[in-house]
Amino acid sequence: MIDVQQIEQKAIFSGALTRATITRAFDKKYRDLVKGERIILDLAKVDQIDTAGLAWILLLIELASKTTCHISLVNLPEDLVKLAKLSAVDTLLPTENT
Repeated sequence: MIDVQQIEQKAIFSGALTRATITRAFDKKYRDLVKGERIILDLAKVDQIDTAGLAWILLLIELASKTTCHISLVNLPEDLVKLAKLSAVDTLLPTENT
């Protein structure tokens, strides 16, 4: 299960961001995160992530670039960092220190 709590320009993800949790309804609902001027994705409470989770984050980054939304990621789980490096996409992740 994945939960997203949005507080102004910050979206706090908690739970599993995996193939099982990224449903069409989830995708449709949370693509809107990048419709504003800025969004920070806080991933500190993500306890499980797989390649589908990484791909969905990359999709949000791509959508943000098309809508001129400034997107940044904070508190990346170690599993996400490892997956991104193994997939050679770690340089595409707009990280920010908190």
